[in-house]
Amino acid sequence: MDGKKRDQILSLIDASYKIWMGENLPISEEKQEEQRQRWLDEEAPYGLLVQNIAEDPHFIYANQHAQTIFGYSLEQFLALPSRKSAPPQNQKQRNEMLEEVTLRGISNSYTGTRIDSNGQLFEITEGSIWKVINESGEMIGIAAMIKSDKDCLTNI
Repeated sequence: MDGKKRDQILSLIDASYKIWMGENLPISEEKQEEQRQRWLDEEAPYGLLVQNIAEDPHFIYANQHAQTIFGYSLEQFLALPSRKSAPPQNQKQRNEMLEEVTLRGISNSYTGTRIDSNGQLFEITEGSIWKVINESGEMIGIAAMIKSDKDCLTNI
């Protein structure tokens, strides 16, 4: 993914979060737009992921922290159907949560068991999921912010 496309996606993620939450994504200090996007991509202490809205959605973005949590490179993430981020027995719960976001716009009670690239299960106990919309107001994806303090992300 080139820097321009990354910045466009991050701008939409941030703007959409502000629509649903009334504030920008949390950052460590006030930054100019370009610095902000680099920080969100490379330094954020939480995972950011976006899946598209295809019939079988695929990830279209994952920041460095999400790549570390799940153990995938960016290229591997972009080739991954998002359903593969949850084990088969948790697909119903995952689909219900995504449907809630599609209807309401956001969910601040994102929890669930997920699976990393090595097949290890881990529990997300705190996160947010929201609709990503473009400048025309059309939904283009669903974003997730995974807060990964030791209190919030535990291996199971």
